[in-house]
Amino acid sequence: MDLPALNAFLIDNKYPAFRARQITKNYYSGRYISFDQMTDLPKVLRDQLIANFDLLSVTPIQTYDSLHTQKTVLQLVDGLKIETVLMDYDGWLTACISSQVGCALGCTFCATGKMGLKRNLTTSEIIDQIIYWNTKLYPKYIGRVVFMGMGEPFMNWDNVFAAIKHINDKDGLNIGQRKISISTAGLADKIIDFANLNTQINLAVSLHSADQISRAQLMPIARKFDLETLKKACEIYTRKTNRQLFFEYALIRDKNDTQSHLNDIIEFMGNNRLFFLNIIPLNPIPNGLPPSNQQTLSLWEQQLSRHHVNFSFRRTFGQNIAAACGQLATTN
Repeated sequence: MDLPALNAFLIDNKYPAFRARQITKNYYSGRYISFDQMTDLPKVLRDQLIANFDLLSVTPIQTYDSLHTQKTVLQLVDGLKIETVLMDYDGWLTACISSQVGCALGCTFCATGKMGLKRNLTTSEIIDQIIYWNTKLYPKYIGRVVFMGMGEPFMNWDNVFAAIKHINDKDGLNIGQRKISISTAGLADKIIDFANLNTQINLAVSLHSADQISRAQLMPIARKFDLETLKKACEIYTRKTNRQLFFEYALIRDKNDTQSHLNDIIEFMGNNRLFFLNIIPLNPIPNGLPPSNQQTLSLWEQQLSRHHVNFSFRRTFGQNIAAACGQLATTN
């Protein structure tokens, strides 16, 4: 919901200030799917709100269910569509949310990148993905938020961080900063800007190769921010924040999983105690690249352990409903 426009409307129509606080509290509560349900408001005001505002800026079109995972296609007011994912595991309800309609970066293993970029999401459209899930979950609530859906969050900087302010605010969604994670494809300048914010928000970097040539083939953004530049930015981040930084690495057969690539990633991780490597499954997409086989995964696990690299093999959920990492895409 466009709260600034709502507040201006209430002022123009000479409503007392407490009405804005009431409506805002109701909006963030996740209890309501329409203004008409807010019976603590006078009916004349409810009717005015219905006539002039949408409670949510996103409308569910279709939901897909899988083990521990739900995915919903949401339509925006201009008819464009995004996808958002709910993950229910380890005792936490986590919303994976989108920051853009599509993505401009064109990573070869990602379905979103094949869409191209349509536009940035507004602050309200980002927040409303979480509130949508809360309306489905009520009286339970989303406890964690990951900006790992459609789009590159750092390319929608202003709206993403305006949304995070409300996500974190005790009078908003009241989700702690340490329960919020942002994933970037490696925009080195923005990683430094993010470090300078000195927040408790988690940062993940899509790495996918520690060899410049192969990384640039997989991720065109590496031609702008080469591996050396990216690593320097990540070192600045860990020095300034003293927080762990997560590198994401999807093993792709013959593209980034050879012994040479393994040696490169061991050297890249080095002895920085705050670098952590997440090995993630390569999730299938139409006309996509082939995943590494089990023998390769076992070899990587053995050698990473032998060289004392901080790493884990991450679980994946929702592959069968195209809800896993790299699978989100809509036809807009």
